[in-house]
Amino acid sequence: MTEQEFLPPIPDFDAGRTRRAVRRGVLRTALTSAVMLLVVVLLLNLGAQWFQRRGDRDDRMLNVLGTALQVANPGYQVDAMMCCDTTPFSLSFTVRLTPLRAGGYSTPNQFGGADFTVSQNQFGRVDWPPPGFLKETSLFTALDSVGTDAPPGKADTKKILDRLPESMYALAVVDFAEPLGEREFSAFVQRHGGVPPEIAIYDGRIGGTPISWRLDTPLPDASQGDAPELTDAELPRNGLAGFRRWVGDLRDHDAVNLDKFGLGLKLLRKWAADGLAYAYVTQHARVADLRALIDDPQIRAIRLADVAYDLTGLD
Repeated sequence: MTEQEFLPPIPDFDAGRTRRAVRRGVLRTALTSAVMLLVVVLLLNLGAQWFQRRGDRDDRMLNVLGTALQVANPGYQVDAMMCCDTTPFSLSFTVRLTPLRAGGYSTPNQFGGADFTVSQNQFGRVDWPPPGFLKETSLFTALDSVGTDAPPGKADTKKILDRLPESMYALAVVDFAEPLGEREFSAFVQRHGGVPPEIAIYDGRIGGTPISWRLDTPLPDASQGDAPELTDAELPRNGLAGFRRWVGDLRDHDAVNLDKFGLGLKLLRKWAADGLAYAYVTQHARVADLRALIDDPQIRAIRLADVAYDLTGLD
């Protein structure tokens, strides 16, 4: 028996089976490639998220940029709605900005509140302001005159206040004739309890972005739960301590991002060290209390930004 007789017969060429085999091979290769590509994309995405959130980067972004947004925009209530969204190239959070109104701020959906995204790239640089953001509000206009003799003067403000019902709430800027230190500020507030301070202006410049701080902002190490509420006279001390704590946590490389908000790091450090209040914003003062306050010699001017009736007190 020859060697060829041991070989199996060669089947006839089947074009259909060949095509099916080729299709199976192509599909198997495509499926394998797709799975590998999906795995690579997932790994890159997870790696990018880890890179963006490495260390305390997301918490620090919210602390530095979210707070800077409030410091530079005292005319708005700033609420961080969601933190943080990550992509391979950015880290971002969403805020709602609502213009302050007389009598206090009610809900974010009232008075023209709008949502904005604060985003920083993989190099830590922030993109601000976004399209549609308007810095100017009635309160910002009033703050722009702090430290000046811009009208209206005291006499004209008295006439305006006399025309308003004394029970109305007012959003106003109380402009000091001379800046007050923490103890002087507290003593002033204690004397004029009807005009409570909510935002202090620690900036002595005329014009530009006012450096402000919400005085009731809790300190990072403040006790929670049953901690007693601060009295009006305690607000200046609490506010200045919080402002100094935040400025003290800033690093030199934050200067580039702070400039985007109109805040200079050197100026922040200077005003925090000085600790002087040049003015303050009140939302809950009654017109009657402003009439009594305006004759105080420590007051340069009272600049009204908004008034509102107290509808909650009506029967």
